[in-house]
Amino acid sequence: GNDLAMSKLIVCTSGLEPDRKRDLQRHTPTLNIEVVPDLTPECTHLVADTVLSEKYLAAVTWRIPVVSYEWVEASLTNGEPIDEEEYLLRPLHRLVICLSGLSFSTADRHSIEALVQREGGAYSASLDRHCTHLVTDSASGDKYMKCCAESTLQHVRIVTPAWLADSIARGACANGNDFAVRAPPPSSGMRAAAPAPLDAVFGPRLCAQAVPQLFLSDCVLHFPESASAAPLLVCLRRLARGCGVTVAEHPSGWVTHIVLGDTAGSDAAVWTELQATCPLAKLVSHVWLTECDRMRAHLPASEYLWTPPEPRRRPPPPQPPPPQQQQQL
Repeated sequence: GNDLAMSKLIVCTSGLEPDRKRDLQRHTPTLNIEVVPDLTPECTHLVADTVLSEKYLAAVTWRIPVVSYEWVEASLTNGEPIDEEEYLLRPLHRLVICLSGLSFSTADRHSIEALVQREGGAYSASLDRHCTHLVTDSASGDKYMKCCAESTLQHVRIVTPAWLADSIARGACANGNDFAVRAPPPSSGMRAAAPAPLDAVFGPRLCAQAVPQLFLSDCVLHFPESASAAPLLVCLRRLARGCGVTVAEHPSGWVTHIVLGDTAGSDAAVWTELQATCPLAKLVSHVWLTECDRMRAHLPASEYLWTPPEPRRRPPPPQPPPPQQQQQL
């Protein structure tokens, strides 16, 4: 069944056109949703057309799905809210990225251009008012100076290559403030400005690494619906997305892990039969996924293999108290 359709959704918006916000309000009874002005951890979705707002950053922190308005339209066509997987905002949605710096070779620029487009952004070889980000490895160079000097470019965020790598690796746009390229200290008349310290301007270079890999990107997970209650299943699927996992809706030879949750029961035969259809798969407790997410690492499944819970033993019936011996006079 559709878990989204069965519960009331609390939706907030960010960056939507006014007419789309009005349409969303108009359709709240049809979709059984409540639209609220402020984003809180209780919200179930953020419907957005920007990845640069405070609401977007908060939604990412609170693991609230950020979806495009197309999710609303598709849900209306369906007559009830649908799974948001296909409508999640890409991490570079509507951003225009420009590169600067000698460390980027022509090949690097071509591969970064392809990455940016894959993740929802556009690449610009020239720096102009349409750009949203200048990615550079140092606080110098013509584009950097132009960005600092021209009033029409004040909105452009100047960030290190690590910002791009982090956004792509996490599947969510990183906060530019955390990756800002710091300007060198201003000149004090007689002396020339000191160069910015290297650690301030050199992030881990995207060009020096392969495309960032998510730590579970080589895993294919299957979540049997009967093995987890709906709230846990939604949470596990959300975690899986953030770890780079491929989710298989049906068991197959590609599946590497079958994740069992809080309603897996104690009948191991059900799950060993399922495992037989997935020869590569390990039967793991959902704790494996939550711990991988917490540690941001691919933890060995051997420590989290699912075992059926011990059947509850009935407590023995209370024993009658021993007869008291009569005291001898």
